[in-house]
Amino acid sequence: MASTLLAGVAEADITPPYGLPHSLWRLRNPGLAVGRHEPLKAQALVLDDGRRTVALVGADLGFFGTVLRDEVRARVQALTGIPPDAVMLNASHNHSAASLSRGSGVTATRHSSGFDGYEQALPDLIAGAVFGAYSARRPARVGGAVTTGRGLTSNRVRHEQPPDDTIGVLRVDGEDGRPIAAVASFACHPISMAGHTLLWNAEFPAAFRAAVEAAHPGITPMFVQGCAGDFGPWNYWFGNPEALPQTYEHRDRLGKAIAERVIAVLPGIRTAPSQPVGASARTVALKRRRLPWSREEVRAVQERLERTPEPAYPEIWPPDLHTMNSAQRFPTMYQKGAVAMYAGMLEKQDTPMQAEMQALAVGDVGIVGNPFELFSQLGRRMRELSPFATTLVLAYTNDYLGYLPSAAEFDLVNRVPLEEVLDQDRYRWAYGITNTNLERGEGERVVDAGAEVLREAKARQRDPGR
Repeated sequence: MASTLLAGVAEADITPPYGLPHSLWRLRNPGLAVGRHEPLKAQALVLDDGRRTVALVGADLGFFGTVLRDEVRARVQALTGIPPDAVMLNASHNHSAASLSRGSGVTATRHSSGFDGYEQALPDLIAGAVFGAYSARRPARVGGAVTTGRGLTSNRVRHEQPPDDTIGVLRVDGEDGRPIAAVASFACHPISMAGHTLLWNAEFPAAFRAAVEAAHPGITPMFVQGCAGDFGPWNYWFGNPEALPQTYEHRDRLGKAIAERVIAVLPGIRTAPSQPVGASARTVALKRRRLPWSREEVRAVQERLERTPEPAYPEIWPPDLHTMNSAQRFPTMYQKGAVAMYAGMLEKQDTPMQAEMQALAVGDVGIVGNPFELFSQLGRRMRELSPFATTLVLAYTNDYLGYLPSAAEFDLVNRVPLEEVLDQDRYRWAYGITNTNLERGEGERVVDAGAEVLREAKARQRDPGR
């Protein structure tokens, strides 16, 4: 006889202190936070079938570096006994959060200074949310479904390509059939806001959560980020002169629109009790990219750029400055960042990149996470290979290892001369391809590894001894 499924949810406020830099974008360096628009959150869902317990965390962070990941997992295990490979940590990739990436395997990922106290508190805050969810476990029912966010995003790299607008939904009910949690995964870069505000804010997931809570009082809505490497909100594709302004209005309109799709599908999700839980994780060694340029060529360009003066950067962006045109307006800063990244790639090209792939499962809902800004084509393929009826495919999970396009997308810019790649007027559109850290075809290996951990999680549901 199947054991009773238990579920609990909890959240913690993880808003950074004021007076520290918004620095997730290079161009946003001068601005210091003067307040917050709403609190940034870490939210946790714990599922326990009596044989295995798992935890899913969604946080309004830019990244989860391995240092933060390991500290949170160790603290969770000490508090609850949940093993590290059953704790999944997903960052929304919030661009209005701090740039904290200690332990990231990507050389050019910047780690902001001045956040030492905040970083010391984060593991306890996030693990505390998991402990709160663990302590709040009660008999539960679960079910899943898929809906669409059609019209809400665009492919920011190749805007002529249709986006993967899938919204995966996990519904968690109490014994009385009322929802206690709704987890929604959707692929969209949280760049509705930019340097036009100096307030910490949770980006469009904040409006999503508020709208779902208003429709279902007492529910905890969780947003977890999908494979958004090549996706932006609305018509935010690189170089688009008609891109909608980056405002709270458009931010909230996006969050509410995602919520409306989730609210519409929730009543049709049939939940069931006594559903088995599964988990699986494995680390894959991936080949780093072999650049077509020599160390000498990269160094020469780097030295030239170091001698190039930079303009004064705005502390608060004017309305006409947009993340879709910022690299063209201020190319030197972006070029310096790119060549520093290429120099780092050359140094590490013979060292495999270690990527953790992880899957959690409850009933016929699978959740698979990877540490990349995975392009949507690869995320879609992973979903197609899943053995589950509903699969949430998450990126930005348990680490941050940079962009990862498909082999076909990699070929669009392979062998382009260095000076051309650095030309922001000509190749800004290819951002995410030009700066991938892995060799051609490694994205497809990540897909296969994701499908493998999903199958293993499914097998462990059937055989608790595995």
